[in-house]
Amino acid sequence: MAIQNAASGIEGAVAPGENIVLYGTGIGPAGSAVLGSMVNNALATTVANTRVLFDGVPAHIYYTSSGQTSVFVPYGIVGQTRTRIVVEVQGVQSNPTSPAVSLAVPGVYTLNQSGSGPGVIWNFDLNGNYAGINSTSNPVVRGAVIAVYVTGEGRTNEPGNIDGMAVTNLYKPLAEVTATVGGQPAIVEYAGSAPGSIYGVMQVNLRIPTNAPTGANVPIIIAVGSASTQPGVTLAVR
Repeated sequence: MAIQNAASGIEGAVAPGENIVLYGTGIGPAGSAVLGSMVNNALATTVANTRVLFDGVPAHIYYTSSGQTSVFVPYGIVGQTRTRIVVEVQGVQSNPTSPAVSLAVPGVYTLNQSGSGPGVIWNFDLNGNYAGINSTSNPVVRGAVIAVYVTGEGRTNEPGNIDGMAVTNLYKPLAEVTATVGGQPAIVEYAGSAPGSIYGVMQVNLRIPTNAPTGANVPIIIAVGSASTQPGVTLAVR
């Protein structure tokens, strides 16, 4: 069973709260993917008779299907070196897999869901007004702010259990968040919970450097502590 960051598509260690995708055979219901429903303001932990257990704790499920299932890693794995993952379908459990646990494994969501190319990025104008999704036909101006969407930031300053819950309060990762645009340092104005999303998705608001290169495919990198997002993510700057 392969485990990938849902944003970057990179396989490897997992982080508390991270949105991941599990790939395998028979790890969910046959047919089309089934989306997780919200129960008491949180994604369900059982969807289409499928559960994903981390050290026996059921994770909150974003969607599930026979070939791939997406969940949010429980924050409770913080401090561990490894976590034991088992997928259970109609009461039958898979062989366990035990990925390493890291403090953070950030990945930027991309528009084509491949882990590379244009990121899921919102533009704002110089007055701070929303200006649409960043694209080659809608580049952001230098000096303006963008909002970038990331998962895998690790533990935040939340006061209690927020696994799989819809965002109601804003929490920030414990590690410092920094960013570069086209190799130039960018000012991070906010990094934390993404309103309208699920805890485990981070919104990073950063200001485009006035000396950033312009073009349709300017690279962007965001770091959480010493861990950086995947290469190959771009945005359009004018």
